[in-house]
Amino acid sequence: MYMLNLFISFLEVQINQYIPEKIQKRLIDRRIVKEIHSAYKNVPFYRKRYDRAGVDIKSIKGISDLKKLPFLTKQDIMDNFPKDIVSEKVDIDKCHYSATTGSTGKALPFVFNDKTMSYYINTTMRVYTMIGYKPWYKAVYVKYTNIDSPNFGPFFRFVHVPSTISVLEQIKLIGKEKPDLLVGYASIILEIANTVTPEDLKNIKPKMISVNSELSTKDQRDFISSVFKCPVYDEYSTEETWMIAAECRHHKYHLFADNVWVEFLDKQGNEIKNGDSGEIVLTTTHSPAMPFIRYRIGDRGRAFKGVCSCGNKLPMMKSFDGRSDDSFILPDGKYVSSLKLLNTFTKYIKTYLNLINEFKIVQEQKDLIVIHLVKGSKYKEESFKQLVSDLYNILGKSVTIKTKYHDFIAKSESVKRKAIESLVTQGNSA
Repeated sequence: MYMLNLFISFLEVQINQYIPEKIQKRLIDRRIVKEIHSAYKNVPFYRKRYDRAGVDIKSIKGISDLKKLPFLTKQDIMDNFPKDIVSEKVDIDKCHYSATTGSTGKALPFVFNDKTMSYYINTTMRVYTMIGYKPWYKAVYVKYTNIDSPNFGPFFRFVHVPSTISVLEQIKLIGKEKPDLLVGYASIILEIANTVTPEDLKNIKPKMISVNSELSTKDQRDFISSVFKCPVYDEYSTEETWMIAAECRHHKYHLFADNVWVEFLDKQGNEIKNGDSGEIVLTTTHSPAMPFIRYRIGDRGRAFKGVCSCGNKLPMMKSFDGRSDDSFILPDGKYVSSLKLLNTFTKYIKTYLNLINEFKIVQEQKDLIVIHLVKGSKYKEESFKQLVSDLYNILGKSVTIKTKYHDFIAKSESVKRKAIESLVTQGNSA
């Protein structure tokens, strides 16, 4: 059944991008109404929340009615998972479980059913077909965990390179695989581009590169492109909802509105003007097991109403403005991606459920790193020591890592609290 869902969703996802705008909107309206009504009927959290807010669920008939619904926050999910936020109709033990830290440092768990997972995998495939990927190309992706993808022999070959190993090890593995498509976190691909030698580039000759998971500038992508002599494309996604938007071959962002509807809102919760920067709020359309309805992800972006000459009919976004963490500069001048540190924590959060409830890493001096930690209900000193050992492997022995334990980590005044913060780099940029 999973393979059948995978095939059907592949066709659906590929076709959806060419459906005319008017028909597209009607289909999205239907999907959103179905998701919301299903959530009200089957998910206790939404039923209680909407009843308390006085929402007439029968009045929700499309995208324009989303404003009648209260927002969903990450704290709501953490407070209600799994009992009240997961559909009563699903067996959670048969779902795909995942978790993320995002840039907040708090462990955020969630689940997908098989049908949702197959759809999400195919939205990822569309990111790559939009920029020219062919089924016979080999792809290498730099990520903290391996994605369990089906084996299609010589087609759709995806090879994993860990994001938590050293940059030299990453370059060695990428060179061995000789990818046509290179995929990875923006800062890590940038670190690789800054480190590769002319000898390395004899084996690393991708036809295209896709960067993801954090804010990258056009200048950074242009630099990566100049090193590898191929185009570099950006995409915007989250662990919770998967693909939100991606660049086409014309470097225009297309919103994956068939997967997740995006609202761009001002401080009062109103839709912003075309081109202005607003808060991004997400509503899934294919996640009945655990719907995300009006989910405040904590990011910002710019809406754009226009038509792209690439032929893709999905709505567009001007830019993604809002996911940026600090990076560390060590005593020897070495640059360490914040995402590499974040990935190390995420790996342990996924491997040891309830090991960590919350954390924040602060570089107080070039040679001093402080981990602020809230222990999880199944915290084990042995497992945490292994995590710290992994951090030393990344940062080197020139730094000291200290741990401070807390009952909770106080929020900063910024819209989005950083899990990785360098007082050193902030001082340098002042």
